[in-house]
Amino acid sequence: MQQSPVWMFDYKDTFFDIAYINKRKAVIVGDRGRVLVTHEKYENLWAPRNSKTKEMLTSVSFIDEQHGWAAGHGGVIIHTGDGGESWEVLRESSVQNLPLFDIQFVSKNIGYACGAYDTLLKTTDGGTSWSTLSTGTDFIYNGVFFRDPENGFLLGEFGSLLRTSDGGETWKQMNINGYQGSLFGIVFLSGQKALAHGISGKLIISDDGGENWTDIPTGTEEALFMAAAKGDDVAVVGRSGIMLLSNDGAKSFTRKQELDNNSFAGVAAHPEGGFVGVGEFGKILRIETLTNE
Repeated sequence: MQQSPVWMFDYKDTFFDIAYINKRKAVIVGDRGRVLVTHEKYENLWAPRNSKTKEMLTSVSFIDEQHGWAAGHGGVIIHTGDGGESWEVLRESSVQNLPLFDIQFVSKNIGYACGAYDTLLKTTDGGTSWSTLSTGTDFIYNGVFFRDPENGFLLGEFGSLLRTSDGGETWKQMNINGYQGSLFGIVFLSGQKALAHGISGKLIISDDGGENWTDIPTGTEEALFMAAAKGDDVAVVGRSGIMLLSNDGAKSFTRKQELDNNSFAGVAAHPEGGFVGVGEFGKILRIETLTNE
């Protein structure tokens, strides 16, 4: 069955990330400081909100239905305390600040952000102030993910898949069998199972919490930018509309591709099942889970 957009509208910006904060409400961020929230009355419409910035927003993170943060180019970081309806700038953009590509909060106080050329930031006061952490390299970091305030992962170019157990003070490179390409992100499934994804169709899996990794053949050379999981359902999306879908906890994947070939940049699990992907030219697409036939 052909996939179809969830909502059609006139925005043609690229959207980079989406977060669901409850069954009815999601927040999308993208080009030119664009922030959209699901319309409170019409579920097939989106409502723009003032982000207080014109910088490209690349990532959004919520820790509950009210408190969220977004980050982007110019090193900007913004915050909402009312579910995305209004925003304040916590870290101003500047030409001195390198772009941020990912942000994640694990509580109202503790959060992490990463970006270009060894940019790794941490806050312990909800984003009011940020300290700089270092991994000792000058790499670009595309993704950061913490399972709790102390234990997290950092992914980037040249096969960087780093792990910390002390809140980012020290980092250890994981065993990914000598891979030197760029990695974009990581998602945890049930138990200690995790997936990491990257350039040229790279998809790797760990069964021991991220210590050791093995390849999953994907049959594509397209970059895999984002992944999401809910239960045994997994969606990995990327360039040219590629989608890798699993309903058995990543034991197997089915490859699909959007007919318009417009790239995905972000994806989130829908609270009521399936996924929603966002990307180029205003792409917002409902992705149905696989069915056993």
